[in-house]
Amino acid sequence: MTMHIYGSKLSPFVMRPVLAARAKGHELEPEDFDGGIKSDAYRALSPIAKMPLLVDGDFALPESQPITDYLDRKLSGPALAPDDLQAAARMRLIVRIADIYLVPSLTGIFRRAANPEGVPAALAGLGDALGYIEHYRDAGDEFVVGDAFTVADATLIPLFFFLDVFNKSLGTGQLVADRPGLAAWWARAKASDLGSRCLAEQSAALRAVS
Repeated sequence: MTMHIYGSKLSPFVMRPVLAARAKGHELEPEDFDGGIKSDAYRALSPIAKMPLLVDGDFALPESQPITDYLDRKLSGPALAPDDLQAAARMRLIVRIADIYLVPSLTGIFRRAANPEGVPAALAGLGDALGYIEHYRDAGDEFVVGDAFTVADATLIPLFFFLDVFNKSLGTGQLVADRPGLAAWWARAKASDLGSRCLAEQSAALRAVS
């Protein structure tokens, strides 16, 4: 593979397309960008100056979800969206819920040292977001949606890593446990080859910066 993806394995936004590529049978190893993501060279490829950034030949593409969609179309291997129209719509909705409800609340937890007063609202927001995801899942599905790995699994696995990380100090694991269908999915995801490898890599990246 001649593609390059730049960013840290700790980032759930980097690991989303990495997991998507792996689910299709390809390895896409995150790399550090020489000079960093705020360098002029990086900004020339992506003025957004955030990770991840995919470079495929002379094509540079930022942002986690567009990269994931691109890889699903570009790479050989199983499609990462259900064939069923309504199931595919639920999958995209869950990804959207993760990005616009779950992620901002996690950000509030990340910033708890600077803004401890924001933690209760962040925890409440996490609970709401998880409830939305639970609502739009079929509790009997093996994966987030349906009976095969999709973009929704690639999205949620590296985000849920942080719910386990913060469980000891903030009890975030209980927010998952309170939603039985989602909790059962998370137990399966953590035990899977893709999930366990992702969590191990994120754990190692977290230790490296702690």
